Amino acid sequence: MIHSKRNLLNYHISGNSGRSGSLSKPPDKLTRMRISLIMVLLVYGLMAPAQNINLSQGLYFDGEPYLALDPVNPLHMVVAWMGYIPYQQIAIKTSATFDGGLTWSPVNSISHASPNFTSADPSLAFDASGNLFLAYVDYRKSPDSGAVYVVKSADGGLSWNQWKKVIDAWDDGLKRPIDRPWLTIDRSGGPYNGRMYVTTKPAPWIAPPNRPYLICSADAGQSWESWRYLDTLNWMVGPYIAGPMAAPETGSNGMFYAIYPSWEPAQSLQPRFIIASSANGGNAFSYHEVIIGAAGVTDTLSKKGYRLIADPTDPAHLAFIRISMMFGDPDVVMIESHNAGITWADTTRMNDDSVGNGRMQELAWAGFSPAGDLISAWRDRRHAPDTGYATSYEIYGAVRWHDSLQFSANFRISDTIIGFNQVLRGKGNDFMNVVMADDTMSAVWGDTRNGQLNIWFDRMDLRHPGPSGTRPLATENPPWLKYGPNPVHDKLRAEAPGLSNLMLYDLKGTILKSLSVKGHDNDELRTATLMLSDLPNGEYLLEARTSRGNLIQKILISK
Repeated sequence: MIHSKRNLLNYHISGNSGRSGSLSKPPDKLTRMRISLIMVLLVYGLMAPAQNINLSQGLYFDGEPYLALDPVNPLHMVVAWMGYIPYQQIAIKTSATFDGGLTWSPVNSISHASPNFTSADPSLAFDASGNLFLAYVDYRKSPDSGAVYVVKSADGGLSWNQWKKVIDAWDDGLKRPIDRPWLTIDRSGGPYNGRMYVTTKPAPWIAPPNRPYLICSADAGQSWESWRYLDTLNWMVGPYIAGPMAAPETGSNGMFYAIYPSWEPAQSLQPRFIIASSANGGNAFSYHEVIIGAAGVTDTLSKKGYRLIADPTDPAHLAFIRISMMFGDPDVVMIESHNAGITWADTTRMNDDSVGNGRMQELAWAGFSPAGDLISAWRDRRHAPDTGYATSYEIYGAVRWHDSLQFSANFRISDTIIGFNQVLRGKGNDFMNVVMADDTMSAVWGDTRNGQLNIWFDRMDLRHPGPSGTRPLATENPPWLKYGPNPVHDKLRAEAPGLSNLMLYDLKGTILKSLSVKGHDNDELRTATLMLSDLPNGEYLLEARTSRGNLIQKILISK
């Protein structure tokens, strides 16, 4: 369901490759001021989505968003993405919401390990204690250098600690094992609770043969054990696959899984997907075939990333989602296992447009809700005027409720059809993300509706479709909002155009102060003062609602 602000008080907040490629010279001032293209809002679709939110609002390029849902508080989410900083290298940016997407924190940029590095490929995971971790690549090419890093946030994504190196670009000779790191964490409460797993693969410019890697941490990411290959004798990737991405997952019972591709004629004449499973923290593995003779997509622009997910209500239930040609054109398909990956059922086609109509679906993602509902989303071209990748698109989804054997009719998540933009031919837009809790789906993706690649967000109650009540967000550096002092002793003053409300929360999401600000002109400059002398020292969240957007900022009371 869609949660109101009042619901916020009922939750406790615990505190294939994605390379960016090279960027041309930033547009001149005149180009940046061009009027955004006006897209026609289509009204078809089973579930009318609410107005999408431009989460990143970058001027040139934002890509590959990852959305993490707090397992304790479904109103708390954090997004990480690749974002361009003018006259600098691409960095990983993050923003957090504590009220289900109504308001978002200011955008953080993760600092580079070296000033000439470029960041890419973010993934996020919460541990069982509410700590949040972000894995990403920071690197340069020619001369090759860099690593996979992990940073930690103890305040729900509002700030990040110093990075820790997971695996270095030179740790496996010339293979450069620093592409597409995925992070998963054991939250089972079992003997390996808190154990962190990162899978990665060689950089995209490294010719095969290549192998996938696994690196583990037993101390909350402070140190990382020696890396190992995920494939092994009789279960090798083989000599033909340049980017053998391993898709990892940790089950509710603490089992670690990873699925990777294989084409080794000495093992099988046909290409395969293989699942590696470990019950002892990645120290030993068993292997099984997932798919034999996979009908791969030959279009080199199609985003063919795949996803392994585990049902939190049934430790033996796994689902593997990918893009396949087995029904005549690129579709989103799924196979499932109900015995922890030993055997797999027949393939299910998830998009419900006409079979074999020539329209491409790709950029797929999926996840289970805490209740065992399965949500999936993808980039869809069923209403495009042409076949192939370079045509207009939308974001679609489907849900299968935990008590059902069938998926729902597909529904539209994006609120418009988006014209193709040439930036989508480049790197940095290989994944989207979707999560679900309490019958409510939240999704993030990159699209080019306003002329540049930005990150968009939508939230939808799938039981009761209708407007979500989400509002536009503030820009990364809103010059129109002034507040202070910070740290504050007894009084905090805020000033902004159209300032209508100031609200103060503790870090559990409980509202402590609320102040309404009256005015006549919607955009007039207004000021307000919150009296804080009755509150103890510590960190708090200040929310400012204005006519130009909404902002959540962490403040410190210090007397």
